[in-house]
Amino acid sequence: MTDTVDSIQNEHAAARGVGGELDFDHWSSKITYDPYDAWARMRNECPVAHTPRHGGFFVLTRYDDVFTAALDPEIFSSDGDGTGVAIPPQEMSLYPIDADPPLHTGYRQLLNPFLSMRQVAKMEDWIRSLARRLIADFPKSGSFDIAAAFTLTMPRRVGFHMLNFPEHLHDEVADSVSAVMDDVHDRQGDGAAKLFTLLSGILAERRAEGRRDDLLDTVVFGEIDGKPVDEQQSFSMLVLLLMGGLSTTSAALASMIQWLGDHPEDLERLRADPDIHKYAVDEFVRWSSPVAHIGRTTMRDTEIDGCPIPKGSRVLLGFGSANRDTGEFDRPDEVIVDRQPNRHAGFGVGPHRCIGSHLAKLQIKIALEELLAAMPPFRIDHSQTHWKGGETRLMDRLVVAIEEEK
Repeated sequence: MTDTVDSIQNEHAAARGVGGELDFDHWSSKITYDPYDAWARMRNECPVAHTPRHGGFFVLTRYDDVFTAALDPEIFSSDGDGTGVAIPPQEMSLYPIDADPPLHTGYRQLLNPFLSMRQVAKMEDWIRSLARRLIADFPKSGSFDIAAAFTLTMPRRVGFHMLNFPEHLHDEVADSVSAVMDDVHDRQGDGAAKLFTLLSGILAERRAEGRRDDLLDTVVFGEIDGKPVDEQQSFSMLVLLLMGGLSTTSAALASMIQWLGDHPEDLERLRADPDIHKYAVDEFVRWSSPVAHIGRTTMRDTEIDGCPIPKGSRVLLGFGSANRDTGEFDRPDEVIVDRQPNRHAGFGVGPHRCIGSHLAKLQIKIALEELLAAMPPFRIDHSQTHWKGGETRLMDRLVVAIEEEK
């Protein structure tokens, strides 16, 4: 990628927000490590832009524009006649994210009972016990990678517990999912092949052994519109549950710890006032934007902010950019731990809002509470932080240094 937004070619169009051409690649390492300067310049200079990358696509960066598109699946389609939401397209459709209503509604109705707020609340004691065990194993001094010790590990164990996956396969499945979501495309292919083998075996084993009244049962034996799901649908749903469950929560947890390590005054405020924890959870989701962006395909000619977007165009909805829009949020680049209201796009927007958001928020809340209770003073070693990009932007390495008590 060249300089991300310095290459706006049509400055007059850009100033009016009507489709300036720029060289923008959401998979680039530059955007992965720090997308926010680029997003801000695009919002200010070229809020509806077009890039030639990945076959060409439009980019929406302002809060109102992103919400407009996300809330209109008839025009901004997730299916896109089989194209799906990924830019560039994936080889296999993933349901329900690559479906539009009414098919999308059928998938959501199938999965929602296991991921509803009421059902997820039943897991609170188990998740809290897990968080405490993981935190108890932290080193008492020196430096350690809290991503490996906690922010990656906790959501993985929760997800595998819900799915009743065989314990001896946990690490292999997690590594394969990570590879599939990698911003290094060679690893994606290797990971996909390995993941296909692993999940095919797990699904076949469950079909053979019968029902166990869990989330995996729903994936294997469920029905949509009165028809049993087929093997491809089961595999697709399972991949999506894993990709979402193992990444979005990890992203928010790591960003939360990073902010608190850099801003001990907020850590102390949260310790002193448990009543604001619920607001802090949403604020960390907004600030981290686990679902950084997602694609759509226009099903007819349309326009955004006066910018014509032809039928069949690919459009990237910048959720991460929307969450930093000064038109919606005061001091958006800061975490305000008691921010209200907070109508963020951190879990997506509209019919495709993350189906696991209740589970993610519960994990973040528990992690926050248990870290506040047990974590000694710490700071972040930014020199050792490593980011992974893609639809979900997360830290897969986050080194913290325990500080000696004064």
